[in-house]
Amino acid sequence: MRPRGFGVGYQTSMPLPRPAEGEVVVTTPRAARRRRELRMVAVFVVAALPVAAVVWLIVNAPAAVLYVVAQTLFLWFGFRRRADPLLRLSPTGISYEPGRFQVRCEWADVDSIGTVTLPDAGEVEALILSVSALHWAADEPVRREAIARGWDRAVPIGSFEPEWEWGRIGDAVRTWAPWIFDLPDA
Repeated sequence: MRPRGFGVGYQTSMPLPRPAEGEVVVTTPRAARRRRELRMVAVFVVAALPVAAVVWLIVNAPAAVLYVVAQTLFLWFGFRRRADPLLRLSPTGISYEPGRFQVRCEWADVDSIGTVTLPDAGEVEALILSVSALHWAADEPVRREAIARGWDRAVPIGSFEPEWEWGRIGDAVRTWAPWIFDLPDA
C-alpha cells in the first residue's frame, strides 16, 4: 500500500523553508495576479469554443454552454491551485520560488543589476548572479529550461515590485546588502 498522497500524476514539491529571523516575504502584486488570471480564463473559454460548437451541432445549445462553463471552471481551478511566485529575503540571502524551481543564493553572489524576460511579466529588472544558484527543479525538463533561459542566474525583483528600490525589497537590500545599489548594470 502506498502512502497517502503518492501515486500516478502526483508531483512532489520542495518543502517550504522555515522563516528566518526578520525575513521579508514578497509575492507578486494582486493586480498583476488578477490580470494574469483573467487572461487565462479568456484563453480557457476560447479553447473550449471549437468543442462547444461540435457539441451544439450534435446535441444542443444548453449542452454546449454547459461544456464551456464546466471546462473553464475546471481549468481555472487548476490554474488557481498553481503556486504564485514568492521572493524571500533574509540576512543570509535570497530565495526566488516561481513554483516549478527555486533559486537560492547568498547576497555575495549578486553580481549586477540587469533585466530578464519572464513568460507572464515580460522584461523586468533582476539581480544577476555570478554563478548558477538553481537549488531545486520539479523535473529535468524544467531544470534544463531554467538554465537555458538564464533563470538560474537571475532573481526578477521587478516582477514583485516594479519600483523595488523604494519598497520592501529596497528596504531589505539597504539593511542586508546596501552595496547592491552600487553594482553596475548588466
